[in-house]
Amino acid sequence: MKVIVCQQGARRRYAVASMLENAGMLAALYTDSSIHSTLGKVAQTLKPVAGGRLRRLLQRVPEGIPREKVRSCDAIFLSDLWANVRRCREDHIGTRVRRDGALSRHMLEWGVDGAEVVVSQDWESYDFLAHAKGHGKKVVIDVNVSPLTYRILAEESARYPQWGPRFDASMAARAESDFQRVAGLADLLLCPSAWVAEGVRTLMPQSTDRIRICPYGCSIDFGGRTNVPMPGRILFAGGNAVRKGLPDFAQAAQILKERHSQLDFRVAGGPSLEVRALPECSALNFLGKLLHSQMQEEFLAADMFVLPTRSEGLAAVAVEAINAGCPVITTRCAGLDITDGVDGLLVSPGDVDGLVQAIDRLYGDRNLRSRLAEKTQELGPHYSMDAWKERFVNLIRAL
Repeated sequence: MKVIVCQQGARRRYAVASMLENAGMLAALYTDSSIHSTLGKVAQTLKPVAGGRLRRLLQRVPEGIPREKVRSCDAIFLSDLWANVRRCREDHIGTRVRRDGALSRHMLEWGVDGAEVVVSQDWESYDFLAHAKGHGKKVVIDVNVSPLTYRILAEESARYPQWGPRFDASMAARAESDFQRVAGLADLLLCPSAWVAEGVRTLMPQSTDRIRICPYGCSIDFGGRTNVPMPGRILFAGGNAVRKGLPDFAQAAQILKERHSQLDFRVAGGPSLEVRALPECSALNFLGKLLHSQMQEEFLAADMFVLPTRSEGLAAVAVEAINAGCPVITTRCAGLDITDGVDGLLVSPGDVDGLVQAIDRLYGDRNLRSRLAEKTQELGPHYSMDAWKERFVNLIRAL
């Protein structure tokens, strides 16, 4: 059985394509800008002075995948550039549809020959998937975030209008319609967590028999190193401020800094400059977007990792923290198989008081912190790359 993998960006460092190649099942990886695209080659030439987008592009390396199996183009980058020149007025959903259309046109040119299965992500690649389905191919959708996320974002952005892009009910309806259209083509809907499966069943109850839960694994190799905490160093990571729960984290930081001035509330990722300048963020230490090696060091030195998220698939950053041996405080919406008080601490989404209590408790009770760290390490193998590969490849073969 041969499989084509379609994806935008380097999601989980091209792990799906890499696992299939390792299993002898990869026909091709279809993706946008990477080190193999024209823009990627330019970035490599300018590597000593590359910054910003070019610097991040250098991290888009499809490791372990033969060059001849990678189809990589700069269609999304060029589409964004042209949209900026034309000064297009579009919301988040419009941008998403435009980008997907630009990449799908190239996928249609690359074709489906030599493959029996096509794997794609969420709502992406509808035109290509419909083409593949019409040619008798099996379609697998990796549902990497709850399809109800835009409903949640519409509610949360109304509560926090200054914290990022606005979402409303009409955008949620369009996003859910897009997902239903793509998911309707699927022979298999892979959900990384029970949280995501709940969302799929709510939106598409007729799809229940096609749902399989397949948790992701950690794509960071810590090289046998494990977390050695710096007490009071509290780490958050994520770019979407509202969805990831950054407003709650900021409020908790302000409250706790008054009790413990030595606490260091560190934020890795890409909140906008406007968000960073909000008075509510005065207690936060913004690190900016970090390289993989820098994030690895953050996980290894953090006293705890905190992600009060509203909706995920299976939060990659939380999985990485677990594999580093760093205790995690999060919500059930992160998708982790955590038992509260045993191998992590769970709080309710939006419960700032509960978040403050959890952070304060874990910081003040070093015995609890040690016990959770030990149990976190026991949880790690469930989220290893080997465990994910076994789950994923077996499900694909079952088709």
